Amino acid sequence: MRALVTGGTGFIGSHLVDELLEQGYDVRVLRRTTSNITLLENKKLSFVFGDLTDRESLVRACQQVDVVFHVAALPRDWGPRKIFFEVNFDGTKNLLDACVQHKVPRFVFMSSAAVYGFPKTRHPLAEDYQKNPTLKYGESKLSAEGLLWGYGIKSNMTVSAVRSPVVIGSRDRLISLFLIHALQQKRLFFIGDGNQKISLSDGRDVAHCLRLASESRKANNQAYNVKSFDSTPRQLMETLAERLGLPAPEKHRSYLSAYVLASIVEGIWILQGKENPPITRHNVRVMGTPRLMDITKATQELKYTPRYTFATTIDDVVSWYQTFTK
Repeated sequence: MRALVTGGTGFIGSHLVDELLEQGYDVRVLRRTTSNITLLENKKLSFVFGDLTDRESLVRACQQVDVVFHVAALPRDWGPRKIFFEVNFDGTKNLLDACVQHKVPRFVFMSSAAVYGFPKTRHPLAEDYQKNPTLKYGESKLSAEGLLWGYGIKSNMTVSAVRSPVVIGSRDRLISLFLIHALQQKRLFFIGDGNQKISLSDGRDVAHCLRLASESRKANNQAYNVKSFDSTPRQLMETLAERLGLPAPEKHRSYLSAYVLASIVEGIWILQGKENPPITRHNVRVMGTPRLMDITKATQELKYTPRYTFATTIDDVVSWYQTFTK
């Protein structure tokens, strides 16, 4: 089975490459000339140079491919709407067009729980729950899903999407690294009591679910939630601090005060022309709002079972970080 993976040099994508190679796939990775390929060194795969905004490069990349795993995205929680849609929407359209041109039979899209937003319910969210994205990233992912379903019908391509909540784990330079650095700098605080129940995924479980979606006959035109375990921000921060030998956060802020603080910080960053503010309104929503995912559909139709627990994931994050910083 010949697979093309976009985003293969990154966190989830590199785990997906490992997953596919272990299952005997012939793997091709789309990479930019500036991509860091450290995570893929010494692996039996091939590279093709290209970019989601370069249509011709995608046409070359999709030649003689049986399945495309579209993992590449702009995963930030803050920034101009135009940039998110150029990468996450237009880029997906360009890739789908290339697949149609070469009659690629299968396409698996890495979507996000951001499409649901943060509804005021303590019940786990199933795939048919109302979509109400609260940030530009989620809007772009939901719009890209709409493209996906349309192309599947028009081109007779088998299409699937996998939606994950917050993803952490070894190789994660986004959430995990942010939490570690914030703990080191004593910048973290609890929103409320910090005991809001939230679902999280280990990147390796997400990769596993992506592969299962590509192999299931039931997955055509279907979206699947994925997660590894449920936890709380307090458990996450305190356990991570303990494993690293760092002091756990002690400060508390109300949701409102944290949200106002994030709004002010974002405004300052905009005025100063900076990127990646240390706290955003989305950060506050993630850590301050209960949000659980229902993975019954993936369990029943894909036979997906989480392979990683909270404890093993945190241990692996710490082990990776200690190696990463040497």
